[in-house]
Amino acid sequence: GCQSITAPILLGRDAEPWARRGGLFGELQALLPVGNSCDLFYHPPPLFPSSQLYLLRPLLPLDKPRHEGEGCSEVSQGLQAELSHAPALPGRLLGSFLSLSPEYTFVLEDEGGPCGYAAGALHAEGFLQQRDSSWLPALRHKYPQDLGTGGSALGQDALEEAVLFFHAEPLAVPQPVLRRFPSLVQLGTAPRVLDVGASRSLALCLLSALRANGSRGVFCQVSDADRQQLSFYSKLG
Repeated sequence: GCQSITAPILLGRDAEPWARRGGLFGELQALLPVGNSCDLFYHPPPLFPSSQLYLLRPLLPLDKPRHEGEGCSEVSQGLQAELSHAPALPGRLLGSFLSLSPEYTFVLEDEGGPCGYAAGALHAEGFLQQRDSSWLPALRHKYPQDLGTGGSALGQDALEEAVLFFHAEPLAVPQPVLRRFPSLVQLGTAPRVLDVGASRSLALCLLSALRANGSRGVFCQVSDADRQQLSFYSKLG
């Protein structure tokens, strides 16, 4: 429901293509295929000055899984360790997207390495069907439920939780949601990423890619008990 922020300054006659509010920045915004996304473009000043530089890039061939279908890559393992503190079992965080929808995966890096990601599936219904029918069964075979029962006590609860993640039955997405919001998105950043602008840039890249390929709406799946993710998506608007 946002109005365009790129209205011509000059009224009553044809304005030059560059004569838009916001100058060159406003003109560049008008080129991005994300529709009404004014909130994403608003970058408030940081609470604390910082000279931290971020690299936002698409998934590269070197990031692809070493084992097909598993979703095991250095990016996936690095992000898992940064974001979840759980054992970096291959595929838990990004495996389904890396295996089934790598063209809509973006990586955020800082001086310490990967620190954020944005992943999406253009056609969520087909993506979820393929995940449940082929990708999850393969992971369940590779990581049986009794995998975490014979190890040391240190970190044992976290290991069992990570294994049960693959064996839990995913919640079905209602058809009205899929019809109105046909694309699935998932985003996350490490706690050390304090700049909200970096997270919004991640979201903007993913939404631009999906919109440019015909998506008309997105949704994300978040547990009502995951306060960290709920807060993260709320800050993105």
